[in-house]
Amino acid sequence: MSCLHSCDDVRVSVKQAASLAIKYDVQLHAVGNFKFTEKNGVKLYGLPKYQKIYLRPINWCRLLVRALKAKASIYHFHDPELIPVGLVLRILGRRVIYDVHEDYPDAIMHKAWIPVWARKLTSKVFNFVEKRSASKFNAVVLAELGYQDSFKNVKTIKQDILNYPVYSVNAVERSLDNQGPINLIYAGSISEIRGAVQMVEALHILRSEAINVHLYLVGPINQPSLQVKLGKLADEYGLHDHITMTGLVSHDRVYEYYRFAHIGLGLLHPVDNFLKSLATKIFEYMAIGLPMVVSDFPNWKQLLTEVKVGVTANPLDPPDIAAKIKYLIDHPQIRIGMGEAGRKAYEEKFNWLTEEKKLLGLYEKLLG
Repeated sequence: MSCLHSCDDVRVSVKQAASLAIKYDVQLHAVGNFKFTEKNGVKLYGLPKYQKIYLRPINWCRLLVRALKAKASIYHFHDPELIPVGLVLRILGRRVIYDVHEDYPDAIMHKAWIPVWARKLTSKVFNFVEKRSASKFNAVVLAELGYQDSFKNVKTIKQDILNYPVYSVNAVERSLDNQGPINLIYAGSISEIRGAVQMVEALHILRSEAINVHLYLVGPINQPSLQVKLGKLADEYGLHDHITMTGLVSHDRVYEYYRFAHIGLGLLHPVDNFLKSLATKIFEYMAIGLPMVVSDFPNWKQLLTEVKVGVTANPLDPPDIAAKIKYLIDHPQIRIGMGEAGRKAYEEKFNWLTEEKKLLGLYEKLLG
């Protein structure tokens, strides 16, 4: 269940629901502009998406009614705001799994719609409610190993199920134009704390050194003020012909952009929520054999040192970012080797098959 994620969400639908459908009868109730359809063996039930926060409880009630009608053996929900629904189901004796996608108490500290003065108190109150509630559920699924410490005092089954890419025996066929610009790409939600401004600043530095590069920002920009800010930077630096901002695109379409990219970027800012996690982008870049420049967080740096798939940079320092990108541009053989190492690491370890086994094992344990 989710009232925030769409019916084609990669973690919720493409990975978890599809994997569970191999063995179980699975319903997924999530955001979608349809009543019912079926895909990958999963029965999909759509929910309207309410832009206004005060209307969201309508979907909470709708999901509770649907859950009770379904009479399912296990209820697995993916949004913190559905904690009350999960608690009602537990009171009624149902098996419930809470899937934690983020360090929500820290994420609250960076939510633009929450007044700055209220964020600290809101974060503390939510942290208390989340941890007390989590102990009532049959299991808590953690999307990152870094979240384990936050839930160490929660007395229930805890299982990490990481966001590795879906396994494919066939590598994405790259279509690189070695005569044209070097294509840089970041795919995902575009925001200030995900390095949008610094990526544009680094692009400007590279262009000012007569380096032929193009930046693709593939994903939605949910902050109108950021859209304006990026537009002003593009005007100031004369970059409109060298930046493509796609807006929201489908998961399949993202991989079309990956096909002609030379270097992947992942320059998230050093906030607790990101410091505790390994960005899904790192593993997506590995899967398609794309060398990368990512933030120099300790655990990210350790991973890249081990598998040799890219370089790290200070995400708050555009000159450092530009220098690391230039290094990869100037050393094409190193760049190619990093891409090949990434694909090998993905095939051997960092793919969804390892996580699918853990997910199915958790369900078997709960069902006895």
